[in-house]
Amino acid sequence: MKHRGSATIVALTAVCWAVVLVAGAAGQAFWPRDTPKLPMARTWLAQKAKLPPYRAPRTPDGVPDLQGNWGGAGGDNNSFLEDHDFIDVTTPAQESFVSDPADGKVPYTPWALAKRKEILAGLARGWPGETGQSLYNPPGALCLNVVPVFSFDPQEIVQKPGSVIMLSDETFRVIPTDGRAAMAQNAKFWLGSSRGRWDGDTLVVEVTGLNGMGWFDSTGHFYSENTRMVERWTLVDANTMDYEVTVEDPTIYTRPWKMNIPKRRAGTGPGNAPRGTTATSVLAPAAKDPYASELWEVACYEGNTESLKAIKGLGFKWFGGVFPPK
Repeated sequence: MKHRGSATIVALTAVCWAVVLVAGAAGQAFWPRDTPKLPMARTWLAQKAKLPPYRAPRTPDGVPDLQGNWGGAGGDNNSFLEDHDFIDVTTPAQESFVSDPADGKVPYTPWALAKRKEILAGLARGWPGETGQSLYNPPGALCLNVVPVFSFDPQEIVQKPGSVIMLSDETFRVIPTDGRAAMAQNAKFWLGSSRGRWDGDTLVVEVTGLNGMGWFDSTGHFYSENTRMVERWTLVDANTMDYEVTVEDPTIYTRPWKMNIPKRRAGTGPGNAPRGTTATSVLAPAAKDPYASELWEVACYEGNTESLKAIKGLGFKWFGGVFPPK
């Protein structure tokens, strides 16, 4: 790992919130430089294409039963959305989350790509092309519940007639599936307004009304208040959930694009490990860990005084969203 000055190390400590805030509770993995590139969308697409057909079990009201605790993305979690090489011991080489386009890149418009590069250059974390000068802090570093609908982390799904409830370690969503209309689009929220419907064995969730002030990852891949996301949740076997999200926003992207990963039922195999780990580093079978199938809250809350002071002291600014040039 390249030598960095003390200020950069402090910045890494404060800004890499996935490490600082959850390492103790979630078993943050540390990866040697020679770790083979960790699998994400490309590997999953190849595996999924070979799976036999599967019909999900039904709830008493006749819809697919998706209930249970589902693992996160694994790997370095949401450090960097696209394909990347080794950065440091908490950020190993990893495939892109992006399944379409095939190159694994987010298809930004020219001005949006320039903004994305500006954010990355000002992170002071050691990513290629950084200026070493701080700019924006990841919104999650302030312990705001600002993770967009795309879930890198473990989730518990609970179903009731007419609704699906999704709980994560930091927040929750109640998704109506009874046909009600979305909220007025002048109402903007961190997690937007979600409305679900059933398409065969798939739960389809349309998300609008985002406030555009969050990131997909901790390195500045952004969306806007105009972004529309469509999630598709499908059981492909008893213990594996295919999770796909399509992102649309002509104000910042040149075309719709997709992310796709598997989510494993907790305690059943690869992908059920704590945040920041995969089967290549840590497995926590339920037989050995009595809590492996439970979802635990992360001890992070909005306004943590010490982290707030440290981040402001480093000169990072609040990310207020992106807006197309006039």
